[in-house]
Amino acid sequence: MHQMYSSTKVILGKQNTLLPILLLSTILTLWFWRGSISGHGGIPILGRMEIPVNPFFQQDPLWSQEQLGTSNDTIGSAGCALSAAAMVLRFYGDDVDPKKLNNYLIEHNGYEGDAWIKWEVAATFPPNKAIHRYEDYPSYGLIDWNLLWGNPVIIRIRRPTGKTHFLLLVGKEGLDYLVLDPGEKGRNGIYPFYELRTPIEALRFYQKK
Repeated sequence: MHQMYSSTKVILGKQNTLLPILLLSTILTLWFWRGSISGHGGIPILGRMEIPVNPFFQQDPLWSQEQLGTSNDTIGSAGCALSAAAMVLRFYGDDVDPKKLNNYLIEHNGYEGDAWIKWEVAATFPPNKAIHRYEDYPSYGLIDWNLLWGNPVIIRIRRPTGKTHFLLLVGKEGLDYLVLDPGEKGRNGIYPFYELRTPIEALRFYQKK
């Protein structure tokens, strides 16, 4: 009888050890699961965390009428990705703005087709302080990890019209990500992502050298 009791204690002990491991494994799997996400979730932040990034707006008259790449568009009409990349590179210390980056990409084969940015080429903008690290599906884990390390994250969404739009995540409040928008909506300052009422379908991020 004593031996059966001891065996039961051993089994229960193993179960008590396995349950937290399985729970942690499940949480990490969900946190780093890659695919379209709502933009409300991940690690909850007490208070407000915000990375101090200076904004660039694609419709700024200093560059809004510049031709975007070799396309028929202008930076003002379709330069959201360009402006988001310029914000990150300026944050890392590069003397760059959307016009300078656009010219650099044109001169260095930095566009795919007419106006799709080659993100790895943008990272080489002198004095080359950034490393292109990721361009694929999003996950809460990738976004949270970067934001906690003070690294802004470029995301892609799809508007109700079907057109894509690029923005910059610069912080978090509770479970809500904070957006710095190179489009017209961003003129009113940083706002919570949920106001866009659309999922995050892709992300890109750089890392400072």
